[in-house]
Amino acid sequence: MNAVGINLALACVESALYGIFFVLAITSLAVIVGRHTNRSSSLSGRSCSSSSDRIWMSPLFVATIILFMTVTSHWLVSIHRTFDAFLYYEGGRDPMGYYLTVEAPTMVVSTAFVVASVIVGDIILTYRIWVVWDRRWTLIVFPALCTLAYVVLGVSVVQLFASYSPGESIFMADARLRIVTTAGLTLATNLYGTGIIAYRIWASNRSMKHDRAFSMVGLTMTEALVIFIESAALYTFWTLFFLIAFAANSLLEQFAFHCIPAATGISFMLIVVRVGLGFHWSQIAGVGLSFVGRRPSTVRKPPLAYPPRAITLSVTRTIEQETDYSLRHAPEFRSTSDYEHLA
Repeated sequence: MNAVGINLALACVESALYGIFFVLAITSLAVIVGRHTNRSSSLSGRSCSSSSDRIWMSPLFVATIILFMTVTSHWLVSIHRTFDAFLYYEGGRDPMGYYLTVEAPTMVVSTAFVVASVIVGDIILTYRIWVVWDRRWTLIVFPALCTLAYVVLGVSVVQLFASYSPGESIFMADARLRIVTTAGLTLATNLYGTGIIAYRIWASNRSMKHDRAFSMVGLTMTEALVIFIESAALYTFWTLFFLIAFAANSLLEQFAFHCIPAATGISFMLIVVRVGLGFHWSQIAGVGLSFVGRRPSTVRKPPLAYPPRAITLSVTRTIEQETDYSLRHAPEFRSTSDYEHLA
């Protein structure tokens, strides 16, 4: 397939991915605002203006806004490039030449939005590592350094594209080394983040299975889905796809490269939606804990000294609030006050 066919496929696929991202982004913003509003209203003496200020201080809210702007901007530029290639560039007679012009202003701007989206994605992934591992700073040193290096090299790649001469290939030696190094940095961040987050979730669920109360609960499919979402595996796979295509000197690198913003956005919006809606093992934990909460009823008189429904609601809600920030090795039967300091 030539550059024209690949870019037409890119316009279609990126538009479809952007549609998915748009829905997830709006849902994410609604979820974040809703959770902040609910939490603020539950605190005495908290005003509406103070609640609004706290939303703007939320890392996930700010990251969602920035990612929405970069992904949307890149999609708009891609659509603009399609019209340019077939209608405006030399009267639409040479779309192939247009798509192979690396130094074209729209190509440079599009590349800048890709780099910006990846930077935001790597920052979110680093933040999630810090959150999932109970704010352990030592675990984010490596991804933070990789992200800083990517910022420097990413800017240099944009500058390199802007300085191309007509007719030069994107696979020239200087560009090849810089692009592969830049992609390798974000891939290292992705692999590290995916691995360490996946291990944390797997270890947590494994600890749950050792509890007798959870012995009958099957978590296999849930584990796989949660690990895929929480570890941003889609983001990692797509970055690897681009790196392989570019290393093979394939024009598919254009398709892979310019779909990175949408893939990044979808991956991290799924995390925000998962966190906001409480789609996690916390729901299963609530069921198991309600069972534990009923045990005293067999030995205490009267049997309904501790109403199961009240205990289930309290414990489930506090654990879901906790998983907004971190994962524990195994859920335990605790009172609400035991979790308040985690929020």
